[in-house]
Order: sequence, then structure tokens, then C-alpha cells
Amino acid sequence: MARIPFPERDSLSPDTQRSLASLPDLGIFRLLSLADSAFPKFIALTGGLWTNAELSPRRRELVILLVARRLDCEYEWFQHIEVARICEISDDEIAAIDALELASFSDDEQAILQLAQITLERGRPSDEQLAAARAALSDREVVELQLVVAIYSGLAAVMAGLDLELDERSGASELTRDSRGPRLGE
Repeated sequence: MARIPFPERDSLSPDTQRSLASLPDLGIFRLLSLADSAFPKFIALTGGLWTNAELSPRRRELVILLVARRLDCEYEWFQHIEVARICEISDDEIAAIDALELASFSDDEQAILQLAQITLERGRPSDEQLAAARAALSDREVVELQLVVAIYSGLAAVMAGLDLELDERSGASELTRDSRGPRLGE
């Protein structure tokens, strides 16, 4: 159990209840729903980075796994391994991120993961590092990548600060999917 109890669903606003109904029944969503009026907007923002982004689902999940591993966020890691597999990330690639050994990735993906690490550290990439990422990504994708890092590092902080325990199962199988991959929210 988290340090703050999950709310009763009927105590939440109708908008938050609708948002929760569109998501897997996971502790992180139940915990975040305590922010009630902000929760549907947060899910819309995060879901937009899943369903309406230029950044590919594969690259998004590589970045999320990197954030989870770098911040030692077991909850995020556990939930996103299955999502990563859906997004065509191999077990060998997952193991490489787990070990923080990124040399086996393509030059483009190494540049992307390096930018994610720099963003996570709140650093400023060198001109060369940014140019390498921009050679692999559009400018929109660069910003989307940075938003993914910001959101998932923030979620890791919430999980750590409130002692969110692992769910018994991954919610990946409950996500709706389209031609791009898994979708989050409505």
C-alpha cells in the first residue's frame, strides 16, 4: 500500500472516473487520481505522447525504460517491459538498458538515449550531442522525447516518495492498440 491510500472511485469527479475507466486498473493511476481535476488533463498529455506523437512507440519505450533504470524505479520498469515488447523491443535490448550498456543500439538510438540521459540529469547537451539527436529525430520528436523524460522521471519521484508498491501484474495486456502500438487513455 502506498503511503497515501487510494481514493474510493465514487469520491472522484465524473471526469476522473471516466479517465480511470479508460486505463488499466493499476496502482499508479489510482494514486494519481487523487489529483482529481488535474488527472484527466495529465492522462490526456501523457496519452498524447503515446498516441499522437511523432516520436515512435519504440523510441518512447526505450526512453521510458532508460529513465526507469537510471532512477531505479522498479514500478516503472516492471510496467514498461511488457509495453516495450509490444513496441518491438527485444529481450536483449531490454537487458542492455537494464545493464546501462547502450553500445549495441544503432547510432541513431544511441544519440536518442544519450539526449534522454542528459535531459534526465537536467543538463545541456553539447552542440554535437543535440545535432546527433536532431539527425535521428525531427525537432518535434526532440521536444516530445524531453517531455517523456520529464513526465516519467516525475512519475518515478511520485512512486518513490509515496512508496507505491508493485502491482501484481503488468497492465500492458489491457491497453488498447492501433497501428502504431499501445494507446494510453481514451
